Amino acid sequence: MKIFDSWAWVEYFRGSRAGKTVKAMVEGPEVLFTPAVCLTEIKAKYLAERRDPADRLSFIKSRTSVVDVDASVAEQGADLKVEHKLHTVDALVLASARKVGGELVTGDNHFRGLPGVLMLSTAG
Repeated sequence: MKIFDSWAWVEYFRGSRAGKTVKAMVEGPEVLFTPAVCLTEIKAKYLAERRDPADRLSFIKSRTSVVDVDASVAEQGADLKVEHKLHTVDALVLASARKVGGELVTGDNHFRGLPGVLMLSTAG
């Protein structure tokens, strides 16, 4: 199982080198998830750029299962925030990935070195 964070989705929609890696996963047979808080980040990004996020959000929701922030994710997020000195949203993303037991796909350096994280790069 793979869980895509906002970074992975943004690269996917940009069509970058990392985005092509994400695309291969999206088009593959693996079960995929997206933390609900990533929908907030993605929508805000495209609204700030004065771009309609509706099609992208619809695609994400149709291709992945959305992991809601429930009490267990919120509490584990607090533990991860303190343990790894993460921003709150990043801690909730990581807690969501751990809830479903999958590998978090990202290129966000805040997650570098953490277990259960597949780091992608735009370099190359």
